[in-house]
Amino acid sequence: MNAEIIRLIFTAFTIERWNDLPRPVKFIELDKQAHKFIIAYLISFFEKDIDYYKFINLGIANLLYRAVLTDLKSPVYHFLRKKRGKELDEFVINQLRGKISDELIEYIKILKKDDSIENRLHSAASFIATKWEFDIIYNTAPFIYGMDEIKNNIENELEDFYDLEGVRILSLKRKSYDFISLCGNMRFQKRWANTPRVPETSVLGHMLFVAVVTYFLSKEAGLIKEKIINNFFTALFHDLPEALTRDIIAPVKHKVKGLDEILKSYEHFLIDEKILPLLPKNMQKIMNIYLKDEFKNKIIQDGCYKIVENIEEIKNIANSVDGNFIKAADHFGAFVESYMSIHYGIKSHELEIAITELEKMYKNKKIYEINLGKYFNKNFFD
Repeated sequence: MNAEIIRLIFTAFTIERWNDLPRPVKFIELDKQAHKFIIAYLISFFEKDIDYYKFINLGIANLLYRAVLTDLKSPVYHFLRKKRGKELDEFVINQLRGKISDELIEYIKILKKDDSIENRLHSAASFIATKWEFDIIYNTAPFIYGMDEIKNNIENELEDFYDLEGVRILSLKRKSYDFISLCGNMRFQKRWANTPRVPETSVLGHMLFVAVVTYFLSKEAGLIKEKIINNFFTALFHDLPEALTRDIIAPVKHKVKGLDEILKSYEHFLIDEKILPLLPKNMQKIMNIYLKDEFKNKIIQDGCYKIVENIEEIKNIANSVDGNFIKAADHFGAFVESYMSIHYGIKSHELEIAITELEKMYKNKKIYEINLGKYFNKNFFD
């Protein structure tokens, strides 16, 4: 895991979208990328024979591509791609070469010319996530010059993906659309709500950040593809119940006796009653596994799961989830948020304590022979 890449991904929390239009709230690039990933995953269940390993790599490649090019407006970006697409690709690759794996570099090379179903799912989801944002902006100020042109352009682009059943299903705006709206709402939920920070980070963007860190750790551990897939999607959805409970700060959650167990039981109830019914039936079993006991090591069997205490027991079991990895990635997200805010000049007692406690917690901790202490260390970013 490369410090420069972590910094680059984190900068996507500072990239504002639609910043030339009146917005009732800020729209942030990393939030949009997370929403896109979730939408693409949902509509993938209406297709057949999806290679989810390729799906994940293409999504991460696209995130890195957009992070390098920062906040180019969509019309400008598409114009530049048409005129200087090859040069744009070469610029992005040169910025990333040596900082990410050769495998991810290869995915970036094919990103803009790959017509696979996996890439089309991401492209379709990108327009759906963009439309979800723009509908909020449009309803705020439909009279602003150019609004109708933007609206028509987005809808025309999206029409090119109507051969995908999932796109047609979402256009009905029924239960599946309610699910992506529920996920989209998490961009409005701020982490560390009681602590001033720069930049502010949302629960939605945090979920993707944790998923990408989990991917890097899983690759570093040399895990097989099936485990990388399960780890990534468990991480991507690990905070989804907070869409219904909101974030409960750690001192309350962990230091009030018995509260953590009660909250976990309530989360399971909400997953069963409020979240799973919104999903396509063939998606419900796997999401039940990903959403529940997200930080536990799990073996997946016959549509259910069994919790395993020792992570070493499941390293070579394909159909399993490394909850310890996801917990470490979640903590690393908090570590980076604290470190970056202090680096940008906004610090508080809570942020300094978080860094100190996490450094101490992971100083001598290993998972699959990976020394996590090297990441939970301020020197990692030097």
